[in-house]
Amino acid sequence: MESYRIIGLTSEKQAKRIEKRFREATDNKQDIKIDIDNSSITLPDDIDSNIIYVISSFEHVSILEAKISSHDQDDFSESSHKHKHKHDHSYSHEINSGKKAQRNMLIVFLLNLFFSIAEFIFGSLFNSQAILSDAVHDLGDSMSIGIAWIFQKVSSRGADEQYSYGYRRFSLLGALVTSIVLLGGSVLIIIQTVPKLLNPEPIVVSGVFWVAIGAVIINGFSVWLMSRGSTTNEKLLNIHLFEDLFGWLAVLIMTIILQFKDWYILDPILSLLIAGWILYNTLPEFINISKVFLQAVPSDIDTKLLRRKIESIPGVNAISHFHIWSTDGKQHMMSITVTTDSSSIEEHVLIKQAIQQIVIEYNIYHVTVEILYDPKKLIRESI
Repeated sequence: MESYRIIGLTSEKQAKRIEKRFREATDNKQDIKIDIDNSSITLPDDIDSNIIYVISSFEHVSILEAKISSHDQDDFSESSHKHKHKHDHSYSHEINSGKKAQRNMLIVFLLNLFFSIAEFIFGSLFNSQAILSDAVHDLGDSMSIGIAWIFQKVSSRGADEQYSYGYRRFSLLGALVTSIVLLGGSVLIIIQTVPKLLNPEPIVVSGVFWVAIGAVIINGFSVWLMSRGSTTNEKLLNIHLFEDLFGWLAVLIMTIILQFKDWYILDPILSLLIAGWILYNTLPEFINISKVFLQAVPSDIDTKLLRRKIESIPGVNAISHFHIWSTDGKQHMMSITVTTDSSSIEEHVLIKQAIQQIVIEYNIYHVTVEILYDPKKLIRESI
């Protein structure tokens, strides 16, 4: 048996289906198995490369280290081999998110939700715009964590009759809602804070001090809890919670200064800094998410370079209907029409395999290639 890399899995259901297809095609009932954690599949040593090609193409996955016969396709497989390690684990954590990750996210969500409500109350009581600004921020965090927790299960579903591309964009939908809330709340805080910057008002320093103490404890616990996790979601949330912790440490330092100096202007200044920081970090994410929904070409893909690589494949004369888009900002898709003057089915297969090997390094895992037979080379230029 030989181990191959399999890229582009979207669910455990798809993995079981692919295992079944290979067993039926090779009459091997037991040894063929997909290891989702390592993104690998074990296949017989003597398996026909055409079987791998047909099943992987039908399932829209890429199986690396597949045996491409003849025509010296090494140049095309070499680039994907260099990048294969980078993408080996693209989906294993998303498929196996685990109950522990969901439990940690739920705990942090509840902590942030209740504390953000408390911030709105105490921020109003103590007349602190800094606390009110962070209340908006923490409410946005709560929504992010809560929506991520809810949609994590939904987004892992495979394609069905209603959602032919699967449910992966549900996670983006939650992020879009959260970013809109954060942007709107930040603008509102700035509008309310500017007058107080010109005419600072006293705040209840001791009250703000104890709120800051509570915030440091809660955020510190959340950081500790998330640091124990290993999933991508937990790591990203941990970075965000670290930023919250540092923000509240700044508020704590401000209250200590106000114990000795009547520099009440520090509160609206800190409020504006927090609101500005939210806008600075949220606006680019909002723009990126919007681009995904508008099906823009992913920003990390150089279409001109990719086009030249495909056009250089032996047997390809011209390309058209070259479209690239992303389902969730990570998993990209591509469709393309290529012309060739070769009537050989084997040559057509080699062209498709070469294209699949090239696009792997661009995180393009789902590729639809249409071969147009043009023996007289009527089409001379790509569009």
